[in-house]
Amino acid sequence: MAPQDISDVIAKIVEDPALARAEKIKELERLRENARAEMRAASESAMVDDAETGDDLKHLDLALDALGADSASIEDNGAATL
Repeated sequence: MAPQDISDVIAKIVEDPALARAEKIKELERLRENARAEMRAASESAMVDDAETGDDLKHLDLALDALGADSASIEDNGAATL
């Protein structure tokens, strides 16, 4: 997903008055997990540029921080690395 695209998606989630804070965090964490999976797959392929995925992760992390989400990374609980 292009950085502008993810910014739009994040903004829609964060600004949605119908979603509770916990629901916003859960949705952003789901998007972050997907971006991590894409980045992991990109790191295993010489033909894929993972720079955009890294930008997506940065935007998602910033949004999660702004919502006060627990800063513990999902990678802290396992051996998964890029």
